[in-house]
Amino acid sequence: MPPLWGLALLGAAGFAAMKLVRREMNRIEARLSEAARRSDDTPVRLERDPATGRYRPQGDA
Repeated sequence: MPPLWGLALLGAAGFAAMKLVRREMNRIEARLSEAARRSDDTPVRLERDPATGRYRPQGDA
């Protein structure tokens, strides 16, 4: 009988972990959907910084 209790405990822990992961996935999906809905789809122009040679958005100092 003790192995049955252990199996039940593992099942309950797995179920709780699954619910937590699903909640986090839904939170992230909602956040990404909101960001996609707010995007304006305009391309960002880049300019090369002569001092470092790296590219950055145009107009940033």
